[in-house]
Amino acid sequence: MVKYIQGKNRLKDLIYIQENKPCSEKSIKGIVRSLLEPLFENVQEKGLVMYRFENEKEFEGLLKRLEYTSVDVINLSKGSALLKNEIWENTQFLYVLTGRYGASFIYDYDTEDVEHFAGYYLLHNSVTLRDSFEIIEDNCTQDISAYKEQYKPDRRDNALMNSSIRKIVDLMNETTQEAMLVDMEKDALSKSDDLAKRLEFINSKSRYVVHEIRNQLSICDLYVNIIEKHCERNDNADCTNALTCIKTAIKIASSALMDLKSLDNKDLQVYNVKEIVEKAVLLSKVYANGKEIEFETKFEDNDSSIFADESKFLAAMVNIIKNAIEAIENKGKVTVTTTIKEDFVSIVISNNGAMIPEEKQKEIFKDGFTTKSDGNGIGLYVCQQTLEEQFARLELLKSDEKSTDFEILVSMV
Repeated sequence: MVKYIQGKNRLKDLIYIQENKPCSEKSIKGIVRSLLEPLFENVQEKGLVMYRFENEKEFEGLLKRLEYTSVDVINLSKGSALLKNEIWENTQFLYVLTGRYGASFIYDYDTEDVEHFAGYYLLHNSVTLRDSFEIIEDNCTQDISAYKEQYKPDRRDNALMNSSIRKIVDLMNETTQEAMLVDMEKDALSKSDDLAKRLEFINSKSRYVVHEIRNQLSICDLYVNIIEKHCERNDNADCTNALTCIKTAIKIASSALMDLKSLDNKDLQVYNVKEIVEKAVLLSKVYANGKEIEFETKFEDNDSSIFADESKFLAAMVNIIKNAIEAIENKGKVTVTTTIKEDFVSIVISNNGAMIPEEKQKEIFKDGFTTKSDGNGIGLYVCQQTLEEQFARLELLKSDEKSTDFEILVSMV
């Protein structure tokens, strides 16, 4: 354990020790939400949540939801009667400790010169969680030692997992900065009537980027949970697959970010169809967690190749397979079949879930159309546009009580 000088703001020392890149205000809110979300999904989970926020109203909704969980909550914000000394100044934190997972997130805007960016410390399931627990314990009037004994934050270091998580935070911060640049560009373009169409196009591109980043980062988040589950079991195959998916998802998100910098950003290369399909299915399987879904792939020709931008092609396929999974309520089957049609490769993604209502089948590729209560209506529209940029075509072949089939038709090399 690291030794500190008594009476100092030792939580702030941890921020400097970890030497992370600055964290944006929006990313901080996202991290706080992600650390608390597992508690909302399992309200019977017992444990401890300790927090210190300068502006509690920012997290009012999340803190209110904690009241309906089974965890004990300790508020150590400025002015709290539970504080021995007000030595933490502007340092804020969220500490979560349960039998299933533990996390320590500390941040301070005073450690960075960049406006709305903070220095931060972030740690998941690790023996080092005891460091920040004991620092908080030293400055708390309530005896919280029993929590440390009951939930024992003594897991191994999990350095690889924590490194991956901080890379995801870096990606979120890059997204924030890119979005700021786009806003500046849009502001400049809005002052020119001659560029009105270009502005409209950039608006559409921005929505596409946000959509893809959300999809790919959700994959990262879900696979991090899988790593947490398997990390201590020495199951190398599971860990390797999960890490591969994280790296691929980050690559896809990075490619989407490049669209903010260029209106024509595609990198067409030759790819084996079988390999790209298997990658897309592996990435998508995480969305089937909690469901009994069988996946099947069929290939007429294992050696056929296509010209594609791998990241963009994968993003489109994952989106379509994800939709197929969501159409299945609890149990079903998703099939991906490739066949040769003259000079084209046909990739058909089928599911035996709920059919798309007949009156809506002609609308599904329209920008803004959605059948989901929480949808924004750009998923299939973006997939179609992305594939067309790669000289491929996406269409709905059929949707009835037996199956829903989408086809990607792409030129064969």
